[in-house]
Order: sequence, then C-alpha cells, then structure tokens
Amino acid sequence: MNYTIAQESRIGGREINQDRVAWLATADAVLMVVADGMGGHMHGEVAAQIAVDSMIGRFRDEAKTLLADPPRFLAATLNRVHQTIVRYAAECRIPSHAAPRTTCIVCVVQNGQAWWAHAGDSRLYLIHGSGSGASGVVRTRDHSLVQQMVDDGSLSRAEAANHPWRNRVFSCLGGDAPPHIEVSPAMSLQDGDLIALCTDGTWSPLGETLVSGLASAPLKSSVPGLLDAAERAAGPGADNLTLIAMRWGAPDPDTVTRDMLLAVPPGRALAPITDEEIDLAVAEIRRRIPFNPDGASS
Repeated sequence: MNYTIAQESRIGGREINQDRVAWLATADAVLMVVADGMGGHMHGEVAAQIAVDSMIGRFRDEAKTLLADPPRFLAATLNRVHQTIVRYAAECRIPSHAAPRTTCIVCVVQNGQAWWAHAGDSRLYLIHGSGSGASGVVRTRDHSLVQQMVDDGSLSRAEAANHPWRNRVFSCLGGDAPPHIEVSPAMSLQDGDLIALCTDGTWSPLGETLVSGLASAPLKSSVPGLLDAAERAAGPGADNLTLIAMRWGAPDPDTVTRDMLLAVPPGRALAPITDEEIDLAVAEIRRRIPFNPDGASS
C-alpha cells in the first residue's frame, strides 16, 4: 500500500480537549478513527478515549493482516464501544443525565477500497482527485436535528450553519439510547484520492473551504493550516478541533509515506483483546481522570 497520513488535534478556546484521534496500520489495511466527547455531558473525554482505544484494540485483534469483513467489523465494534461506555458509567455510578457520550467516525481502507461508519456529527469526506483535478466529494450525513431539518426542507444549508440547535445530535455512543450507526458501502479509491475525518469544531467554521484546502496542498501543510483557519474563523470560543487525512496512492510531494509506521509485520499473530482487558483499560482511565459519584468533574 502507498499512502500519506497527517493528523492534528487542538484544544481551541475550551478548558480541555475532549477530541481524540488515532490511526493504526497493518501491511494491508489502515484504520483511522476520530471521536468527539460531547461537551454537554460529564466525562466526554473519557467516552472519546474509550472509543478510540476500543477501535484500535479490535483492529489490532482482527486485522491479520486484512479484516475479513470490514462492514461487520465497523458496526460490531461501534456497538461494543457503546456498551463499554455504558459499563464505565454504571461502574462509576454516574447518573444518566451526566453519562459520558461521544460522537465517532471511523474508516477502514484495504484492497484499494474504503468503508466507514459513524454515529453523530463528526464527519468523513472522500475527495476524488486533488487540486484542479478534484472531481467529486462524498461526505457523511450528520446525525443531527439540524441535518434532519435540512433534509425535510424546513431549513436551508445557509440557515443550518448558524442555527442554535446545530450541535444537537440524535445518535452517539454512550447514554441510554442505542446508537444509530450508519455504515457506508465499499468505495473504490484511485491514486490521489483524499479521505478526511474531523470533528464539528473543524468542519463547522470552515464550510466548503475544508474540501478545497485539503485538495490543493500537501497534507503536512494543509492539515495544520486548516486548523489555523478554523480557529481564526471560530474566534475565542472555538471548539476543540481535530483533523486526520489520508492521501491514497500518489504520495504528497516531498513527504515520506508512512505505510509501515505502527504496522503489524505480515504473518504475526496478535493476542485477542478480552473483556478482562477492557475492564482493566476502563480502570486505568478511571485512575487517570478523577471523578466523583455525582458525575461532576473533579
């Protein structure tokens, strides 16, 4: 495989960064994941950390060196993440109104194809071609009340950009309601295609300039540059900002491809991730991030 990946996450104007981002590769497959802990709920950063840790752990377990069934992996693992966050909240005796929640977008690339799944309003963009040759954009549909209003014609896209309900999502990981998880069909990739995953703190202030900015410059400069632009546009109250992007096939100019970084050597057997190990991970997160039984941050 031949590809380039760049990522960055920033705190913006908030007290803490509740976003999480990670990627992991074998010799034949790549996983990218972004989670946005929901700031209206206590322990959002914990929910996001559980999401990223669980996705990476299951990928490490199952990708040997390919995933047997990427859509099944995505749906099953996101549901498992939801259950793990719910278990964490129960063990910590966090009341339901303050239960940790997170949005999540995750993408798998293998055999020249991409699949993705999401819950909430963190987005994926697939940009075919690059620069002046960019030929089309596919993006995820937000699981939000404002997106539903746009879909039914009661709100324009321009009105949606500044609507007071724009951050209200109807699907997330964690909380009382089972998540609505949307899994994409397989999408074939061509040399030069771009895949970007980001939180709403990145896409909301940028609008369509996110796509044009990614398509017109090497990732090592476009990713931090776009976060600079998003912070400026959002002002002092900027949300957390996170962006990870992959250029498939043709490498960026003057950029070393990273197709073997964090890779699992071909043929290496990986130990399964057990429920006991998840429990230990939850206990470690509880140790690192203090809490009290009422669910208030310490």
